[in-house]
Amino acid sequence: MKESALSYGLKWGISITMTLAYAFGAAVFYYLPARGEPDLGVSFGGLLTHFLVLSFLLWIVLLPVMGSGKAPDVLMLTLLTVPAGLLASLLFLFLLTGLGIRETYGAEYFVFSFVPFFLATKTVLKRVSPAPVLLAAVYALLAYLWGSASW
Repeated sequence: MKESALSYGLKWGISITMTLAYAFGAAVFYYLPARGEPDLGVSFGGLLTHFLVLSFLLWIVLLPVMGSGKAPDVLMLTLLTVPAGLLASLLFLFLLTGLGIRETYGAEYFVFSFVPFFLATKTVLKRVSPAPVLLAAVYALLAYLWGSASW
């Protein structure tokens, strides 16, 4: 039985396209409501740069599988499951807000990245390892620092 119907190069191409689409979609989603606000100083280019960094930061999932033939599969599945991570992150934020906790200090970034990292690693490598937790912690820290920096 054939393990994968997609070629190696096509998986990388799909991953790049999805990463760019996520960044562009997020930039548009945030820019459209913000452009009517006076004194907000939001530019589409600035938002696109911000979300490009956050989108390509998801590629850290490749660190434990670099050099193996499974790297494009892990990356592509990670990017395919980003909506599940977004949903989990929103549910997490709603839960915390309902409990009266207003400041999360980037914990939502951890939840957002852990779900795709865990699902991709478990599905492709067929084992559970501490790597998704560590990668999600690194992603959360870097994303929080990137988002907190005053540009």
